[in-house]
Amino acid sequence: MPCLRCLVYLGFVVACALTAQTLPEPPVKLAQVVVTPSQFGIADARIESSVTLTSAELETLPQLGDDLFRAIAHLPGLATNDVTASFWVRGAPNTQLLARLDGVQLIEPFHLKDVDGALSIIDPRTISRLDLTTGGFAADFGDRSAAVLTMATRTPGPRRTGLELSLTGVGAHSEGVFAGRRGRWLASARRGYPDIALKVANRDEDITPRYYDATAKVEYDPAPGHTVSLHALHAGDTLRYHRNNNNPDLTSGYNSDYVWGRWQGAVNSTLTGEAVASFTRLTWARDGGGTMDGFPFFLRDHRSLDLLAVRNDWSLALGERALVRSGVEATTGSARYAYTFSHQFTTVSAGRQFTFTDVRNAAPRPDGDSFGAFVAARWQPLAAFVLEPGVRFDRHSATHDADVSPRFNAVLTLGRATVRAAWGVYAQSQGLHELAANALDTRFYRSEQAEHRVLSLNAPLGHGLALRLEAYERRLTHVRPRWENLDNAYDLFPEAQDDRVRLAPALGRARGVELLLSGHASSALTWNASYTLARAEELLAGRWLPRARDQRHALYGDLTWTPNPRWQFSTAWQFHTGWPTTDVAYSLTTLTNTRRVLVSANGPVYGLRLPDYHRLDLRATRRVHLAHSELRLFLDLFNAYDRVNLLGYDHNVIVSGLLVTDTKKPRKQLPLLPSLGASWEF
Repeated sequence: MPCLRCLVYLGFVVACALTAQTLPEPPVKLAQVVVTPSQFGIADARIESSVTLTSAELETLPQLGDDLFRAIAHLPGLATNDVTASFWVRGAPNTQLLARLDGVQLIEPFHLKDVDGALSIIDPRTISRLDLTTGGFAADFGDRSAAVLTMATRTPGPRRTGLELSLTGVGAHSEGVFAGRRGRWLASARRGYPDIALKVANRDEDITPRYYDATAKVEYDPAPGHTVSLHALHAGDTLRYHRNNNNPDLTSGYNSDYVWGRWQGAVNSTLTGEAVASFTRLTWARDGGGTMDGFPFFLRDHRSLDLLAVRNDWSLALGERALVRSGVEATTGSARYAYTFSHQFTTVSAGRQFTFTDVRNAAPRPDGDSFGAFVAARWQPLAAFVLEPGVRFDRHSATHDADVSPRFNAVLTLGRATVRAAWGVYAQSQGLHELAANALDTRFYRSEQAEHRVLSLNAPLGHGLALRLEAYERRLTHVRPRWENLDNAYDLFPEAQDDRVRLAPALGRARGVELLLSGHASSALTWNASYTLARAEELLAGRWLPRARDQRHALYGDLTWTPNPRWQFSTAWQFHTGWPTTDVAYSLTTLTNTRRVLVSANGPVYGLRLPDYHRLDLRATRRVHLAHSELRLFLDLFNAYDRVNLLGYDHNVIVSGLLVTDTKKPRKQLPLLPSLGASWEF
């Protein structure tokens, strides 16, 4: 794994720029130049062939549950499994990703949080553009240390309505215009009946997950160059779990509500701006009761979060070769916790077996304010060379953080090739809703710090081929302690499991090289292929250990064939080396009364690797053009060759005399799943 030295790389970029003075002027305006490496996009039209996927192409790729986050999870540097839509980014969990929809920040934007977020709350049919920056993002974005995902909903057109039906749910969307097209509206709603959790769990369980979400916006142009809009997003889901033997029942429900107003406009030819004011309310509720391991069990876990936020950004052009961007944002909020837990268990100590009752009660009510400000200057000293230094300040009263984050980006155009480099410091504070109340840890820790170093090359290779090569390193300090289930991250009662431990890393690091190739030789045949060599680790008790989603090698490829306007056929294949997990060791111990009992203990943290993962997905799409409408039918085959991929292991332990036999039983991910669906737009 190469050690990245981005300051040296930036010096190399400057040196190259000094030799590039005779290159022609870039064909885009300075404000439109992409100075950030590690950026991927989805748009209505192709912008840069090696990093942008059109929304039409995205629609035809195989995907489970017609989910936006799952559809982009194949991008280099991302890691996810069959169960969840919550992807990791270059070894960092999704909690370190800043997600914005039409200018407002989304917090935990997932349905069915009991299984780590099986689906996102965003209807992909409402999205016109998506940009994912997996490292080295500019000073505009704060309070997240790994990545930024920005999403924009479609600009509505003349009256049009769509209906969707699939095995996972139903949906509808509609749009239209008013006031002579100066006003527009867009609305969508979905109701789902997913059985993902049931497929992963044992067949004697009764799991009933349900979800729904709705989004709407109304926008109006009061004057040329100005748009004001009002947005609303509501998402809710429930999960009911019942098992007849030795497990408590669970009833859970989660709600997310966002309401915000937005202004975008140009004051004149040099000054543009955006303002967003929002209210956010999230609620979490988990209630469990019954028996576990033969002992009484009780759980009540209720939380809520209320936030008021305002943000205002400006961009001022200082001639053709310089501009300045700046902005401020402020948030005030409060969280409420009501956590009660009671569970009995047995343990062996000093040759004796004891029964303990673990009782936890926590009801913290934290509140606080935050303030952020940034300034960045973009300068084009040479025709083919653009620099963007910036700095950001973030203060959070609840955590007593006051972080200054310098950042630097540069882009060099060498003929048809583009070199981008980034260095920066990124701080992430602990959210009001992120207290580990289930571990009675109600302390706020100082903000985590990450240093990014990124260098990338984009180059068209001719004949419809495009190349992107990127190297990165992220170094972490002030890593916040956390509670983690080492063996089974998808248990519905994680706080009651033996594999739950407190991890307090001293440092963290992630390094990798990503290669992406795209082919668009004709409108009938397009393809993408990528390879990633990476490592994500943390320093625990003096040893560097892998993160839970550390995957040394990852491969991905997709191919779409469009023989005519009516038919499209797509295939996608992916591979990654096995993720780390933690073994469990079983043994007999003799009590002082000579009785022998079975005990278990976790093995070395993430000292075991799962088998390699690979999967093939297929999709066929048929479009039927009617007089005033279009009907789209699709057939999906998820995991087409029924590969058995693992989440971990269960243990079948048999005691025979003094002999303990532990047979590992694979905990499987999803099998072959066919799916049918239809959408009708009229």
